[in-house]
Amino acid sequence: MNNSNTLSPTPWNGFAKFLFRFFFAYCAFSILPIIGNTLFNITNELISPLLDIEIVRHISGSGDTLYDYSKLAFTLILALIVALIWTLVDRKSKEYKLILYWQETYIRYYLGAFMLVYGFSKVIKTQFGYPSLSALLSPLGNKSPMGLAWTFMGYSDTYTIFSGLCEVAGGLLLMYRKTRTLGAVVCFGVMLNVFLMNMSYDIPVKLFSFELLLLSAFLIGLDYKRLVNVFILNKPVSAQLNRNPFKPKWANLTTQVLKGIAIIAAVSLMIYRGIESQVQYGDIAPKPPMYGIYEVENFIINNDTLPPMLTDTIRWRYVVLDKWDSGNIFKMHTKRYNSRIYFRSKADTINKHISFLSYKDSTEIGKFKYYKTDSIHYAFEGMYKNDTIKLNTLRTDENDFLLMNRGFHWINEYPYNR
Repeated sequence: MNNSNTLSPTPWNGFAKFLFRFFFAYCAFSILPIIGNTLFNITNELISPLLDIEIVRHISGSGDTLYDYSKLAFTLILALIVALIWTLVDRKSKEYKLILYWQETYIRYYLGAFMLVYGFSKVIKTQFGYPSLSALLSPLGNKSPMGLAWTFMGYSDTYTIFSGLCEVAGGLLLMYRKTRTLGAVVCFGVMLNVFLMNMSYDIPVKLFSFELLLLSAFLIGLDYKRLVNVFILNKPVSAQLNRNPFKPKWANLTTQVLKGIAIIAAVSLMIYRGIESQVQYGDIAPKPPMYGIYEVENFIINNDTLPPMLTDTIRWRYVVLDKWDSGNIFKMHTKRYNSRIYFRSKADTINKHISFLSYKDSTEIGKFKYYKTDSIHYAFEGMYKNDTIKLNTLRTDENDFLLMNRGFHWINEYPYNR
């Protein structure tokens, strides 16, 4: 490796060396999953029977499970043990510039890759989608903090895409050493906002977002003296010296060319997959034929007409045929998210039939014949489970909600805060 380096050639003090050893061990066990997960799983198998505690890893979309917290505690303890043993065994080393060089390289690409993945999922808007019809019907007070945050992000293309562009910019800047510090500063600002949002809205990616924030801070710390001199002490600083992995110029040039090709290929693949997901599952995906909110004006069950009383646990209030062929039945007494009836819908527009399918096993739980009585009214007749159901409904969609139809206004004579 080229010996030119921005790091001081003077020996490190004892605290700096111990801190490096601890952080290096932590990174080895944390951001190299094949090492950390293997060691934790082995330890977990040995210790769990003794402590009578079962810690099982499961895929749930959450990064803050008991398994994740247990693994974090295990990683910190193991990193501390490794740092102590390393300190006792290695008393001769003055510094670890070479190891730090490659650690920094790995962290740049690791952090940059996640910034690009998360960034493009916002730029192409696959992480946050427009509020669903069912979400628009749910009272604000019945939303979870995470559900409120997802609605907030999904509503605005402008803010979501801007957030994604910031993440993409930070990730791309990290791919090259000359822009490493700027990229780290951008990533730190972005991840600080993400971490605080996760903490404030109970979004279960707290541990991972903090880890990315910590890695951003580490990269900034490599140039902390130059940054302090420029932004605080108002002192001149020298240019950052070039650091190349190889001595021959052709080898470094070849590395840069191959890296550029790899970055272009990876970014192109992310964009392609993002657009593909957007077309299939995102905001621009085709809506089901009967997409809409059907407010039940008349409800007849087994030839018995039920009046619209809010205490009624049988009468339906809304039938929602949502995106991705999902559906919800809101009963008159429905207040909580979990008290809805969920199903999948399958419409036959030729024969004017629609089937309600169970979410669990796709068995048919209801089948209705529908017809249009006028431009906004629909009638449904058929069987739901063991009951004969007849509905007269008023159809609406997202355009009838203030949140979705208010739009943007450059001039506001008065605040329109509703």
